[in-house]
Amino acid sequence: MSLSKNQSRKLGTLLAIISNESLPSELLEQTIKDGFAVFNDSRYFLTPKGLDEKNRLCTLAGLNIRRGR
Repeated sequence: MSLSKNQSRKLGTLLAIISNESLPSELLEQTIKDGFAVFNDSRYFLTPKGLDEKNRLCTLAGLNIRRGR
């Protein structure tokens, strides 16, 4: 199953946050507003809700993306 344009953008934003990549401020603001990310210790992190959403979108896209600790 392919993702919609909005789902693809959301997944790309969540993955960019995990990878500590730079993003346009409007994408970061919306992600924080949706409760998917927080700013702490001078960087952005996914919340548990954000991790669940990343996993849900990856599953829909047929991906298995896990970040090692």
